[in-house]
Amino acid sequence: MPDEIVAIIHEHERFGVATHIGPEADAIGSQLAVKHILEALGKRVWVVLRDPVPQNLRFLPGVEAIRPPHEVPHDEIEVWIVVDCGQLSRVGEALRPLLERHPLIVNIDHHRDNPRFGHANWVQVTASTTMLVHELAKRLDVPVTPELATLLYAGIVADTDSFRNANVTPETLRVAAELLERGARAREINVNLYERRSIPEIKLTGYALWHAQIEDGIIWSAIPLELFKQTGGGLDDTERLAEELRAVDGVRVVALFKELPTGKIKVSLRAKDGTVDVSRIARAFGGGGHAQAAGCLIPGELRDVEARVLDAIKRALKG
Repeated sequence: MPDEIVAIIHEHERFGVATHIGPEADAIGSQLAVKHILEALGKRVWVVLRDPVPQNLRFLPGVEAIRPPHEVPHDEIEVWIVVDCGQLSRVGEALRPLLERHPLIVNIDHHRDNPRFGHANWVQVTASTTMLVHELAKRLDVPVTPELATLLYAGIVADTDSFRNANVTPETLRVAAELLERGARAREINVNLYERRSIPEIKLTGYALWHAQIEDGIIWSAIPLELFKQTGGGLDDTERLAEELRAVDGVRVVALFKELPTGKIKVSLRAKDGTVDVSRIARAFGGGGHAQAAGCLIPGELRDVEARVLDAIKRALKG
């Protein structure tokens, strides 16, 4: 709970901050915001991420401090704070064994299905994890600077899909307004999140839209590994594709399949009308997420995985 976490922060001096693999703005924004808050209290902080920071998030204040797991002095860290991570396994294979053995983990997250893997847990369903980090700053009496406001606001914008998702509440808008008053760089955030598209992304988007199929309220498309090779694109170039498909009139559920060189298929799921909780579908395949936006990673052949997931979606719609 928040009070317990506040006490832990006051009692310790050296912190590691981790989040999930394949991070987006709420994950990295939460990490860097926690770092900002802890450093304002005079603490020593290491921010750790398995994956490279996506190109469109490298504008975030303090991003240059993020390090891969092997560059962090693990023996010096007294407390690990894990943010925006629905399962401890999602920190990645390099960090997971270290965290599983660590004596003190703080878990701050807004995913409904978080199993509360920390020694101290603050799991609360809200628009974004940065909403919780904003509350943490208040409880620790840390002032919200323009840099901190930018990190927090970026997480809210990303996880509400620009305030379009059902997770937006009056409190979401009140916090967003306060962050704008505190100097959050809203235009810079929107440009980087939504108006920085690479040529590979444009080509992948065109392919996915052209090959999209729709049936009984489900729209889906698949990007084979060979197309990633041909375009020079990567997973970062597909982040907005599911939202593009969700914009089609009459759609209830979106499924986007991406074939990876690891022999696994990355599946992105989106719900449009709120009648289907796609996080339940994702969890059935070892993934997770939110009611309107979720995902999973499934080993197998592209067409086989596609058929299995579509069958699960159809059963959920009949449900």
